[in-house]
Amino acid sequence: DEARIASRIDHTNVAHIHDLGEKDDILYLVMEYVDGDALTRLRKVVNRKGGQFPVNVALRIMADVCAGLHAAHELRGVDGQPLGVVHRDVSPQNILVTTEGSSKLIDFGVAKAAGRLTAETHTGYVKGKVQYMAPEQALGRNVDRRADIWAVGAVIYHLVANRPPFEAENQLALLNLLQKGRPPAPLPP
Repeated sequence: DEARIASRIDHTNVAHIHDLGEKDDILYLVMEYVDGDALTRLRKVVNRKGGQFPVNVALRIMADVCAGLHAAHELRGVDGQPLGVVHRDVSPQNILVTTEGSSKLIDFGVAKAAGRLTAETHTGYVKGKVQYMAPEQALGRNVDRRADIWAVGAVIYHLVANRPPFEAENQLALLNLLQKGRPPAPLPP
């Protein structure tokens, strides 16, 4: 299902799906090889070396992500109708940065879209990484592209502040904090 959605997105900032299928009851997906690393790893390397993630680099990476998300959000079906694709899991783990400096969004595994085969995208289900989740997504409400834009902002916040926008002692406490709809702490100067 993920591959079916992602394979229709043709954009330089979304990792391309070359092939998908099933062999001996095993589903497979052949994705573009991306020579680089996940944004998570890059952030950890900067932290380990005692540095601060450069704001201009963070913004360039996330501008690429926004371009890829826009292509996904604008995806239309064969009938010309918008599919309403929402990634729902924009996070540093799902952003690959190539050795050439461009960024690619991966993992549309929890994406919401019209005509999706699985029934797991119904309202009431919480999908995605809580640290980057929009409050309405944390509440299990139906989301649109704005949830992905919130997540982009949360990732930028994490890179710039060197901490996620919301922190709690565990995932449940973090989910409760998000559901209250309070703003995150201000960014450092």
